[in-house]
Amino acid sequence: MTIGSNKRGETIGELFKSWFKDSDEPLEKKIILAHYRVKSSIGRISSYLDKLERRDRELFQQIVEALMQKDERKAKMYAREVAELRKMAKQLITAKYALEQVALNLKTFLLFGSATKEISTIIGIMNEAVKITKSVGIDTWVDLQAAIRELQAAIDVGVAGYDLELDVGEQLHPRAVRGR
Repeated sequence: MTIGSNKRGETIGELFKSWFKDSDEPLEKKIILAHYRVKSSIGRISSYLDKLERRDRELFQQIVEALMQKDERKAKMYAREVAELRKMAKQLITAKYALEQVALNLKTFLLFGSATKEISTIIGIMNEAVKITKSVGIDTWVDLQAAIRELQAAIDVGVAGYDLELDVGEQLHPRAVRGR
């Protein structure tokens, strides 16, 4: 085995290029896969939020018990942790709502069709959600990254099999063309 190659004999550069190579998959399939990944990410975020909520209740109960025992130092420590949990929960709720909007837009795109501009907006929203989820759930982060790559590849290939080419200069006046 040579340096910079994997088990199949591909170099790292070839492997990297294969990740971004245009595929023959239709746009609809890529959108369906992205929609599935977004929905699974929403489910994971909901699970994280449930865990945070349970931990929040436990810590709040410990704050109450510490205050009843007149141990303010312990109560303040628990209160700081509750504040951190709530801050994290707020960020996750924001990401969850953003991803729900993305899922709705993808579903609308599948049902009614749309333009590349909407997918670009969706990718922007997803990039913001990726930033939020990176520190909380690596599995969610990985799924969202994959969904973004699929959507970006769909844009690069073109919408629904149509090339997005501009016919610039075809309607110019004949004198303007001759003047070059």
